Amino acid sequence: MRLSKTLPLLLIGLAQSQLSYANDDEISDDEIIVTAKRYAEPAKNYAGSVSVLSAGRLQKISAVHPAEALNEIAGVNIHRGSGQEHLTAIRSPVLTGGAGAGSFLYLEDGVPLRAAGFANVNGLFEGALELAGGVEVTKGPGSVLYGSNAVHGLVNILSQTPSQSRGLSLDLLGNELGYVRLKTSFSGAALSGRYRLSGSFATDPGFRADSGFDQQKIQLRHDVQAGEWAVKTLASFQNLNQETAGFITGVDAFRDPVLAASNPNPEAFRDGRTARIAVHLNKAVSENGRVSFIPYARSVDLTFLRHFVPGQALEESGHKSIGLLSSYENQSAFGRYTLGFDAEYTKGFTREFQSGPSVFSFIQGEHYDYEIDAVVLSPYVQTRFELGARTKINVGARADYTAYTYDNQIDNGSFGRFLRVADRQDDYFTISPKLGITHDLNENITLYSRLARGSRAPQVSDVYSLQINQTPGTIKPETLDSLEFGLKGNAGQLNIEAAVFAMRKDNFFFRNANGFNVENGKTRHVGIEVEFNMPLSRHIDLSGGVTLANHTYAFTDIVGSPSSSITEGDQVDSAPNTLGFMQMTAKPIDSLNVSLKWQHVGSYYTDPGNTAKYEGHDIFTLRGQYDVSQRISLYGRVDNIFDTAFANRADFAFGSNRFFPGRPRTVFFGISFKD
Repeated sequence: MRLSKTLPLLLIGLAQSQLSYANDDEISDDEIIVTAKRYAEPAKNYAGSVSVLSAGRLQKISAVHPAEALNEIAGVNIHRGSGQEHLTAIRSPVLTGGAGAGSFLYLEDGVPLRAAGFANVNGLFEGALELAGGVEVTKGPGSVLYGSNAVHGLVNILSQTPSQSRGLSLDLLGNELGYVRLKTSFSGAALSGRYRLSGSFATDPGFRADSGFDQQKIQLRHDVQAGEWAVKTLASFQNLNQETAGFITGVDAFRDPVLAASNPNPEAFRDGRTARIAVHLNKAVSENGRVSFIPYARSVDLTFLRHFVPGQALEESGHKSIGLLSSYENQSAFGRYTLGFDAEYTKGFTREFQSGPSVFSFIQGEHYDYEIDAVVLSPYVQTRFELGARTKINVGARADYTAYTYDNQIDNGSFGRFLRVADRQDDYFTISPKLGITHDLNENITLYSRLARGSRAPQVSDVYSLQINQTPGTIKPETLDSLEFGLKGNAGQLNIEAAVFAMRKDNFFFRNANGFNVENGKTRHVGIEVEFNMPLSRHIDLSGGVTLANHTYAFTDIVGSPSSSITEGDQVDSAPNTLGFMQMTAKPIDSLNVSLKWQHVGSYYTDPGNTAKYEGHDIFTLRGQYDVSQRISLYGRVDNIFDTAFANRADFAFGSNRFFPGRPRTVFFGISFKD
């Protein structure tokens, strides 16, 4: 399929700003976060782990893929696929299928990018990370504000506030392989407020054969004070047309430069389009009280070839949603409390058709064709009170009711490995309690502990894209119970965040190495994370992060061949025990900074039976920026300095070692202008 040159549509709206962002890279005890409560609060007041990538740090990274930015956070491991594809891990293995889509919540200014139950395993490409004013990553279950999908963690992409001056910014980035991206932003006054119009337009031929993409993103935000109401409206549009390179196969295939540059699936593609609009309404109702309403709407369409399984069926899916996030906060004699209620209605569809010949049990013809009406209703409550001047307790709970009405559009019954069920209705109810304690050890160090449950209703694809080894209606909501202890703050010049966690997950739904669904898996996760930043001298800083973790299966499931067998205590596949990065930044003069980063991914098993393994890799990146003037900056980087052969993703499935090879040494160069 050709690369589309579709021009993006422009969505318009009204908006208001509550957010402020740091312009440095430091981790500090007075850092401001907004994810936990939807308004700004000191990070040390939140009993949990939230890592922040500021606007300044994002500019220095200049990521062309979400993995390049988010993997600079301890506990995060984004596996990069072809083009803009990815798989996510946050305090978890790298998860695929419904588990990968449903275990992580992707947000834009606190509003989910997709409807609950209709998530996308590659969902980060639908967000405007390139245009962000900051990114916050919550590790572990989210606060009571977030329900389904906020299980292992969430990523909140924060929009940029409109500038107070009328000005234009331009940013052009490219590499020697033909990648080109133009970013632009303009702020001005309109409708009694301020607006920012931003856009990102990228084209990439890819470093592998037939693997290019075109992507456009446009975002419009307008902030205004309308009487007593602070109003922010954010409208976003994204379009991706991608030629997709498939897995290369064979033991250590990624080490062969010819194979690494090849594409066994030149027919594969991914086309996706999303549009969203949300209006944030906030009002003070008393000296201590405030009320917030966020009505929103979204439209999502995605078509791609399932090149990663035999048969390579064409899948088409999409949904349209309307929703409302509402909350009321006030002060009582017992402490500060929040009451909230979220509601969402979604209408979606899924179609899967295999045009090629039958391969094993992947039968030629229609696999699935169904429509879904979904309703999600979610009340929540939390309160925070003090036990003395230094200790605060936060306790709350969220209930999620999810109802699906399924309408099958083709014949019922089995079709090869696929099971098409008759029309039915299913509903799920979960309660997710949270308990957090913070204690200020002194003015600089805060200790915290947190006990929380994350839960999610099954994804629509889990419930209705069934296989012949399943029975309709037997899938249960997934739950994850997390216990965490940590500290955050600074000791002299050292800024640090550290956490130790233990988690138990039940009703884990996943696909084994033969592609069959497992409904009731159990896993256990323990680990330590550390992030730090410190100056070594007046002109040199050192920063980094490290993760030591152990992810294991807590059940035995003998299915198919021995390579697919799972024994209790086995390592979960795609789960390195060690992750880390270290970066040294030098600023010899005010107008110049240069940094060298080391990124480490430890070894991991690539199949559930622990019979195949990837040995991990270490990659180095050199970055630099020179400010020619107050308006013009030159910047660049060299990725994979030593031209190391490595795999962005390694797995074992359908009897083969499979790899997405990593990009060889690549030089990027950019220029930015600010009026």
